[in-house]
Amino acid sequence: MHRIAPPSFFVYILLAMRLFRRIKKRTSDAYFLALDIGTDVVKALVCEAQGNKGKILGVGRRQQKLGDMQAGVVTDIASVIANCQNAIRDAENMAGVSTEKMILGISGELVKGATTTTSYVRRDANSKIDLAELKNIVHKVQWRAFDQVRSQLADETGYNEIDVKLVNAAIVDVRIDGYRVTNPIGFQGKEVTLSIFNAFAPLVHYGALQTIAAEIDKELLSIAAEPYALTRCLGYEDGSQFGAIFIDVGGGTTDVAVVRNGGVEGTKMFTLGGRMFSKRLSQALNISFKEAEEIKIAYSEDKLERQSHRIVREAMKTDCDVWLSGVVLSLESFENVDVLPSKILISGGGAYLPEIKETLETREWIQSLPFSKKPQINFINPKMITNLVDETKLLLDHQDIVPMALANLALSFIAEEQQLSKLLKKVVRLMQM
Repeated sequence: MHRIAPPSFFVYILLAMRLFRRIKKRTSDAYFLALDIGTDVVKALVCEAQGNKGKILGVGRRQQKLGDMQAGVVTDIASVIANCQNAIRDAENMAGVSTEKMILGISGELVKGATTTTSYVRRDANSKIDLAELKNIVHKVQWRAFDQVRSQLADETGYNEIDVKLVNAAIVDVRIDGYRVTNPIGFQGKEVTLSIFNAFAPLVHYGALQTIAAEIDKELLSIAAEPYALTRCLGYEDGSQFGAIFIDVGGGTTDVAVVRNGGVEGTKMFTLGGRMFSKRLSQALNISFKEAEEIKIAYSEDKLERQSHRIVREAMKTDCDVWLSGVVLSLESFENVDVLPSKILISGGGAYLPEIKETLETREWIQSLPFSKKPQINFINPKMITNLVDETKLLLDHQDIVPMALANLALSFIAEEQQLSKLLKKVVRLMQM
């Protein structure tokens, strides 16, 4: 009988060094999590920040049950937490790392976003703006914008103003006596004008996400409005004249955001998404919702035989007309926009239906809206998000754009920020208390 020799002292040292390296890697501050809690699917991305760029190292997806969320709003917190934890575990296992920081997306019909432009008249136009004065200006301007948009949201939703919470804010434009600047410090002038985008949500919705974030137990970089994250994902911000309409078709809602001259005009949401089309099929064919969902996916992938394809297409066409009316109403509500951008960018799992793009490409619906010409319709694909490299090769099309947009937004929080953004961040924290 042979006796097995115990491992040598040097083998123990080697194993300990490997374990130490693994632990060191797992606790790096460069790793962070992007979590998109969708009505149908929870998506988690594990990323590594490298300055203003990032790498996607792990992907996790978990299907939500029908009763977990409705129209983008959490209805079963415990179940959604379990789905999130499972998706996060899958992503972290794939990446081989553990994250300590997280950005969490918020969407849904009751999430409202708008850009408010407010001017501040200085007492001494000849003095140079210093940090103390800039802090005072940002504080006063943001509180004015906050009161204005919060009151508007309360009127639209029927919630009391005290029940409306600020989700996130971002400076869109800064001007001194009409001249655009990126950092006002050191400038002279009489009138400082700030355009600030604010996103708001009812306390019941925002509070549910805070509860989920607390259970996940990671440092929260931000709870960000997903339509706003979408508008930032293409890297157009640096002084360009970029303009586009972003339309994200999710499971329970559709998000619409308008960008003009590189700045976000606002965001709108309405409760028509992919589930609406599945419910229509379920009723039309007298089948279960799950069966209807499977048929809808097969139809989107052109895998149905001719007769079935025709029946499904007729049902989808009717609902797409209803969906399009939601898009029109959302765009009509941008009353301050005199001319809408002639570029429409689509994302979201609900946009797989061919009728979505086909309906947007018709001419009739644009006649009531201030377009200067017929808009071009395109899908956003992951390669267009140039700040991120997908090392997993699993993010393939427009259904993966929102979690990538959140990850891209997180990079700006992790990297060194401009002084103006830091000041606004402090003011926002005071408002969220």
